[in-house]
Amino acid sequence: MTPNQIADEIEKLIISVTEKYSEKVKLFQNYLYNQALKIVKNLELDPEGYIKQSASNRKILADAESIIDDILFGESLANTVSGVISVIPKVDKLNISYFQTVDEYFNENRNFIKSIQQRTIESIESNLLSDGLKAQVRNPIVEILNINVNSGGQFSGFLNQLQNFIKGTPEVDGRVLSYSRGFLRDALFQYSRTYQEAITADLGLEFYSYSGGLIDTSRDFCIARAGKVFHRKEIESWAAQNWVGKMRGTTESSIFAYCGGYGCTHSLIPIAKSAVPKVVLAEAKANGYIK
Repeated sequence: MTPNQIADEIEKLIISVTEKYSEKVKLFQNYLYNQALKIVKNLELDPEGYIKQSASNRKILADAESIIDDILFGESLANTVSGVISVIPKVDKLNISYFQTVDEYFNENRNFIKSIQQRTIESIESNLLSDGLKAQVRNPIVEILNINVNSGGQFSGFLNQLQNFIKGTPEVDGRVLSYSRGFLRDALFQYSRTYQEAITADLGLEFYSYSGGLIDTSRDFCIARAGKVFHRKEIESWAAQNWVGKMRGTTESSIFAYCGGYGCTHSLIPIAKSAVPKVVLAEAKANGYIK
């Protein structure tokens, strides 16, 4: 398996699972809005369509908050996220098959690999099901409810605001999808790259192929590097540069996980020294990277 083949297979796998996740989340958002609507449509209004200040309306507000919590932190979204997490062993399998051809000393059962996997799963679950979900979705919805009900807002405007936030518009995704899709895709690519980099360090490999396909929205940063081979030290030097889409926190070490930044689908695939083009070896020697 070549560097481009492994990069392409991992990209297809991650893109496929995130697209399936997106479709399920769209259905989830519709359900969340419809269930909230069943509660808030019972709000008492004055003759001009404004929400009344009343004890019964405050009770409806509390009921709406309760049903939103039950749905957001229930089994439906948790099962959808679990379906995405299940792709991680498949990514591992692809990486294992590649490294077995690169170095005979590769060992797939090292403890640090299991640790990387566990940290990734914990991060995804925290961001998509607990702390992140609360901050990015639950709290803003509750704020919309409270502001409109407690201030006696116009009911039609309140519904539009609630619908646009939860379900989205033709131009903007609903909130669960808009905050989670990009994070999820980046998290899975970063997991694969971190796995690769951990193995690379363990085996003492020094050269990488900047692999993966180019698309219409590929950044100049990636276009200039795609398909080329680089020494580790040259890659580390990229972190000091600035480019559109560069991920915050990109350093000499994290660039191997972040690559071109937000939404980047490329990978720095380590290769054996015997597979490095002679011109690249000569350049690395001239730069003092190797002897």
